[in-house]
Amino acid sequence: MTSGWLEVAREAAKLPALLSDIYGDLLKPGVRQVGKALETVIGLGNTALWPIALANERARISLERNFEKYREQMNDVPEEKVSPIPPEIGVPVAEKLAYVSDEELSQLYVNLLAKASTVDTAHFAHPSFVNVINNLCPDEAIILKALHRTTSVPFITANLYQKDKKNQFTTIGDLLTGLETRQKLAFPRNTVAYMSNFEGLGLIQIRRDVHLADAAIYTSLENLYRPSFLGLEGQDNLEIKFKKGKIEVTPFGSLFINACLTKLAKRG
Repeated sequence: MTSGWLEVAREAAKLPALLSDIYGDLLKPGVRQVGKALETVIGLGNTALWPIALANERARISLERNFEKYREQMNDVPEEKVSPIPPEIGVPVAEKLAYVSDEELSQLYVNLLAKASTVDTAHFAHPSFVNVINNLCPDEAIILKALHRTTSVPFITANLYQKDKKNQFTTIGDLLTGLETRQKLAFPRNTVAYMSNFEGLGLIQIRRDVHLADAAIYTSLENLYRPSFLGLEGQDNLEIKFKKGKIEVTPFGSLFINACLTKLAKRG
């Protein structure tokens, strides 16, 4: 047991050298706060990747960029407000910051690490959020930004009916929210799959049994998507009907958004 604590102490002693490699100047604002927050994480295996990353030019750029974003958030945090990062959050996130280069995803990890680093915001940082980010793609991170400060999102489902068979239909468009038209996504056609992933991760609940009271919102969505189905309606006794629904952000989803989609608030 004693030798284990000695090993942790030895690794912790390497922290100033690691921070110097990453930041260059240990006196740079925010570096002391970063060091204090990371103390309990050092020695648990995550920093073994850092020297390897620093020796590779592309990895070094990712690591330094990610930790610079972290330092900037910690810059205004008084040292007495810095909280040691729980290892179950700090270890996997520190590993990710050594090689995640995508700006959207790396920002989620940085925000989570920063929230876990202060007394005032540590309650937002749930360990399971690391796994949630691991299961997101850059497009999904962009969509989640649009859900920030939103409790529900309206959607419509387009169903194609035969007029003489009222109960038989084919769904030709589902979870049509318009989000893909307002956000710059790499793969806008995957928006429905993204919503399914969010639901599987517990971030949202897709409600097909209720809808928002504002009918104008749904009329706008119908006008947006109806041209996509030109040529179907009217042929062979067919007609399109739209069904209203809404996507609700779950309490778990709201907590995730607060922890990972927003930066630490600047202090006045």
